[in-house]
Amino acid sequence: MENNKVLVLGSKPESNLPEENVAKIYAANGAAERATDYRKKYLANTLTCIVGAREFARNEHVSRRIIEAKPENFIIRSGVIDIPLELKDHTKLIFLSNDEQWNFQSKFFTNKKVSLFLSEIFHQLKFFDKILHILKFIKNKNIWGVSTGFYAILLALEENPESKIIISGIGMQGGKQFYKSERSNHFVYDSRARVDRFLINRLLKKYKDRLYTLDPDLAKIANISQWKGNFF
Repeated sequence: MENNKVLVLGSKPESNLPEENVAKIYAANGAAERATDYRKKYLANTLTCIVGAREFARNEHVSRRIIEAKPENFIIRSGVIDIPLELKDHTKLIFLSNDEQWNFQSKFFTNKKVSLFLSEIFHQLKFFDKILHILKFIKNKNIWGVSTGFYAILLALEENPESKIIISGIGMQGGKQFYKSERSNHFVYDSRARVDRFLINRLLKKYKDRLYTLDPDLAKIANISQWKGNFF
């Protein structure tokens, strides 16, 4: 029987991997390392890594994990990088402009770009900071939208319209990454997680019905099904 399951990986600490042979894997940022671990057990799949251009350029802990994972596809959000020599003959590199990644996101949500715009209000907690944040991204014409983990979910939904999407390591609660680095010791993702929580509840039903998560917190936050299989 044709494999109709796809795995999306994020970097939430202490996350499990499903005991399920999937056709494709999508990994956000440093979660590429978890894809490498998964592929040691299940070999017949393709890997797509997604990362922001600035994150790849400035965070060696992320770039190293992606290079070592040797993805078949490598998607760069909002910018351009030089493809690492280690990936040159193996990996297809895809660059997305800010407008391209913004337009792609909008079609998944009720009210489309209106929801994306409103979501940025939740990036900051204080009223004055909210105003400054909105003015900044209007001035720079650089609206990020969902986190890279959430973007990986949207990409999996788009490219695999008949598949069940299994999510591991994405909790939308903020916090730190599973791997330790100088940056992750102090950097948390609470701001972008608030944006994600706003938008996951505006995800169109036809997409949400195909999502399954290993994380009980995400199941509750997003009102999606919890995956019931075994894990390791």
